[in-house]
Amino acid sequence: MREVRRRAVLAAVVAACVLAVGSVGAPAEASWPDREIVTARFTAKTIPPVTIAGAAPHCSWTNVLTNQTLSMQWALPSGYSLANVTFSAHKDGESQTVTGQSSSLAGGVYTTTIPDTLLEGLGSTFFGGTIAIHVVVRDPATGWMSRAVVYSFTLTLAGIVTGCTAVAT
Repeated sequence: MREVRRRAVLAAVVAACVLAVGSVGAPAEASWPDREIVTARFTAKTIPPVTIAGAAPHCSWTNVLTNQTLSMQWALPSGYSLANVTFSAHKDGESQTVTGQSSSLAGGVYTTTIPDTLLEGLGSTFFGGTIAIHVVVRDPATGWMSRAVVYSFTLTLAGIVTGCTAVAT
């Protein structure tokens, strides 16, 4: 009789647990005994940056009262074209994509010239500071970008460029 009573109590406890778990809607786990081994190989594509090229300091400027221009010298990596190169300008936390610049090619070296009128999105340059032009290569198939080559132009209080440097990041 004790055995019957013990089984009845055990059955009641199991039934209560099943009802409690079932009413909460607890997630269930499943597993399969089939063990497949999968291997994969991933390689990352590295987009090469432009190369600082031409004569040191690899950048220059013209100061004309009505129009100031910034110029940079660089070379394309193999397999890319001028259409894959993007220019962006940065100053005091402001940035903008630069469009409308002109680029010429001589002896494998590009010279890109940006008039200051194309940099109006950066705010006033009258109080000086530094304008950084980032040059990157964008892969047409993936949209991935290279590291930037940065041309930094130093401006005086009157907004006139007085120096520049080029650095590959």
